Amino acid sequence: MTQLTSLFPPGGKPGTAVEVTLGGNDLEDVERIVFSHPGITAAAKMSTPTEFEKTPKPLPNQFTVTIAGDVPPGVYDVTAIGRFGMSNPRSFAVGTLNELSDVAGNSAADKPLEVALGSTVNGRVDQNAYDYLKLALKQGERVIIDCAAERLDSRLDATMVMLNGAGREVARVRDTLGQDPVLDFTAPAEGAYTLKLFDAVYGGGPEYFYRLSVSAAPLVDFVFPPSGPAGSNNAYTIYGRNLPGGQQADGLVLNGVPLQKVQVNIPLPGDDAGKSQLAIVGAVDPRRAWQDAIEFRLPTPQGLANPVAVYVAKAATTLPEQEPNNEAAQATKVTLPCELAGQFYPQRDVDWIQFDAKKGETWWIEVISHQLGLASDPAFTLLRITKNDKGEEQASEVTQVDDSQERQGRQPRDFDTSTDDPAYKFAVPEDGTYRLMVRDQFGDGRKDPSYVYRLAIRPAEPDFRLLAYPDKPAQGQRDQNQTRIDSLTVRKGGATSMTVLVNRRDDYDGEITVSVEGLPGGVTCPGAVIGGEVKQAALVFTAAEGVGPWSGPIKIVGRGKVGDRELVREARYAMVVWGTQNRQNQPPEFRLTKTMQLGIIDKDVEPAFVQIGEDKIWETSLGGNIEIPITLTRRGDFKENVKLSGDGLPDQIKPKEVNLDGNTGTGKFELQLNQQNIKPGVYTFFMRGETKRKYVRNPDAIPAVEAEQKATADLLTQLGEAVKTATATKDTATKTAQDAANAAKTAEQKKTEAANNVKAKTDAAKAAADKLTQAKEAAAKDAANQGLADTAKAAETAAAEAAAAQKKADEELATADKALTDAQAAAKTAEEARVAAEAALKVAQDKVTQGNQFKQQLDNRVNQVKQANQPKDTNFALVSTPIKLRIHPHPFNFTATNPPAAVKQGEKQEVAAKVERLYGFAEQVELTLTPPQGVQGLSAQQVNLNKDQADGKLEVVAAANATPGQHACTLRCRGRFNNVQVETTAPVTITVEVVKK
Repeated sequence: MTQLTSLFPPGGKPGTAVEVTLGGNDLEDVERIVFSHPGITAAAKMSTPTEFEKTPKPLPNQFTVTIAGDVPPGVYDVTAIGRFGMSNPRSFAVGTLNELSDVAGNSAADKPLEVALGSTVNGRVDQNAYDYLKLALKQGERVIIDCAAERLDSRLDATMVMLNGAGREVARVRDTLGQDPVLDFTAPAEGAYTLKLFDAVYGGGPEYFYRLSVSAAPLVDFVFPPSGPAGSNNAYTIYGRNLPGGQQADGLVLNGVPLQKVQVNIPLPGDDAGKSQLAIVGAVDPRRAWQDAIEFRLPTPQGLANPVAVYVAKAATTLPEQEPNNEAAQATKVTLPCELAGQFYPQRDVDWIQFDAKKGETWWIEVISHQLGLASDPAFTLLRITKNDKGEEQASEVTQVDDSQERQGRQPRDFDTSTDDPAYKFAVPEDGTYRLMVRDQFGDGRKDPSYVYRLAIRPAEPDFRLLAYPDKPAQGQRDQNQTRIDSLTVRKGGATSMTVLVNRRDDYDGEITVSVEGLPGGVTCPGAVIGGEVKQAALVFTAAEGVGPWSGPIKIVGRGKVGDRELVREARYAMVVWGTQNRQNQPPEFRLTKTMQLGIIDKDVEPAFVQIGEDKIWETSLGGNIEIPITLTRRGDFKENVKLSGDGLPDQIKPKEVNLDGNTGTGKFELQLNQQNIKPGVYTFFMRGETKRKYVRNPDAIPAVEAEQKATADLLTQLGEAVKTATATKDTATKTAQDAANAAKTAEQKKTEAANNVKAKTDAAKAAADKLTQAKEAAAKDAANQGLADTAKAAETAAAEAAAAQKKADEELATADKALTDAQAAAKTAEEARVAAEAALKVAQDKVTQGNQFKQQLDNRVNQVKQANQPKDTNFALVSTPIKLRIHPHPFNFTATNPPAAVKQGEKQEVAAKVERLYGFAEQVELTLTPPQGVQGLSAQQVNLNKDQADGKLEVVAAANATPGQHACTLRCRGRFNNVQVETTAPVTITVEVVKK
């Protein structure tokens, strides 16, 4: 089952987007998170595409939350929805200040997180560590530092300590609003102050988160009176700090800080639905579940102040206590009925209240304080005031009232609605004056004006309230020392349950019909009926095999009657905030929720379904037996044994266990009501099935990850081919580069040879030119010398030939130089191609390496997924369809069949009676007659009716001294049904006539 334990950061500001991370259990495939306000939406954060994961995927448990600009400040519920259904709710706060998130490193005093006025810090405390925050304040500057943790479903029980610039403690606070601290601090001097924040027992981790706001915003501590009449618009005094237009509050001090006050009028609803609601303000624990209240937020120029509850009074007249009333002689005098508002303040405060009452009146007296969320323990003493013959006042004790029987000696249990508030049904014994002394038994050591109380003295007003919470049976035997976080989720083809508790006000014993509204198609709940003194019932939700995914709010509504007036009451809802494996070591935590959400798990089908009888109210009586057919529907290859036992019944009612083996699909529910102390009434419960199955946690995970594995293998094959191609390309490029380099070297050699040839030809041409010059000079000096002329001509020819040879060598050098340039360019190109081919090969090889690494990680993940999803023998619990059972107090109808004639003193008269046997009762019954108290001389012998007799007659004897007149007698029918004594009565009026002597 999806469990959500944290959401960080746990809040944000309107008009912004926040990246959040979920924490919890069974969060596989969480695809969305849903908020209780439509203006808050979320989208999954997606991964960045890579070579190996080309399609972006949702990053596990990471979302971007967008808060619309028109979302009002407040705390909203958020649920996560994934493979294992809808999670339990967690809180998400919307505030108006600038948002900060603390970063790792501010757990050192010399590295605090700097926080500006007008900021909210989202943080988490580490185990055995502190968080440090730095504030720059001016002299006389006043700030309200509010650390919300418990109010946001955090495990953190925060303490805040303020240190001055020298590191000296100047303020400390804990447990201001519930377990959350609020520090009202005025800087004595300008400078930097350090706030040290830590858990009271130095716990820490992801579940120890907080939102700490630093501002000059107003803070409301409490409202007085705490209640007002339904439909009224009375004046109230708001007490707090930084209140706009606030005045000093008559010397009231809270945590060493003087309080301010302002007066406002607050309208309370007067319609039946409005005045029977309970607004959820803050972290409301179940002991406040039976109160009726609205939420009030003081409007200020800086926005709405923090919310407080204003309660609907239990009397039309409300009034405050009149101080001084600490002494009996100073008692506040009230006229009944009324509701008086008081304070357990100052320290050791005792309040006296006095009223007049008449004999025969019945008044309900209750003190309400612990139920207001306070750590108070009220008690009262009721005295009757009389005067002796001398006119001296005398007080005699009527009763002392402390905790209720439900509270006394109780064992810790889940969703405990019992309180330390006293209540008493006062049947007035005599006309006169009565006086109450009210005190808080823990008030001797406390100086806190916010500890208020309501004293209601009123006539009976029968009514009821409901509290509903998810309560599906745990796998295996339930350990009463354990509590688990739960949500209302149902698997398709299966059933789940929740418990509905009833608070019966003023002895209300009528039947309450509970129904569910807002269910989606394919999900049904036949509701429940709760009657008599029964105080709880089970609701069973069943999902069809073909139902699709769904989650959303539902309403649980109870209907009852007082006379002709119908009572319609929507249930209050509750959840487990923190579960525990051992409540002795760590107690579980609970709170009320504003709504109840239902989720459907559609990924797999429940392997079995238990149907018990039809949807009707089965009827019998004390001593009776009930039998109902059972049908077990098996699905797939489920063939395990199933053991069925009752769930949701008191210890006195124990249905027989039903064992269905793997080949059995039908059975019989049997219940014998053979305990004398069974309470008649209407019970709605179910049979809890214990069995086991081969369970695969996430059957879709293996194919999905194997598909990834195959895709990766295919990609690696492609990458291997790419390496082969790149290798061949590199080899070709390497050979080409080598050949080009060799060609360039050859060209360079040829150029060198050409250059050497040019030099030789140049030298030869120069030598030939020099010889020609010399020959010409010699011939010129001796023109007639033909030999010199021939030598000159030969020299000229030789010079021309040498010049031609030089020219040819120059041309050959130019050709060799160009060839070398071309060869070098080709070699460079070939070398670049070789380098590129090698780089391409390295890239291809690196991809293969990365792919192999990814494949190794993926293979490990595949192995882990396969290991996690191996079929395992898993114990699990089945929830049957509900059984509605009405238990009557007796198995017969009994009536007096004829009004008897008058009987004269000293004579006899017959009284006829009829017995109609029901529910298989066929035993003998005894008929007796009991005259009213104070009547003498009227009697009748017992008459026994055998099992085949329906009619009987009692002979009434009036003695000679029988009391004359009409007497309302009681005709009693008594028998034993399966060894349980059962009886009922019928009225009969007998008139005794006087015989004149």
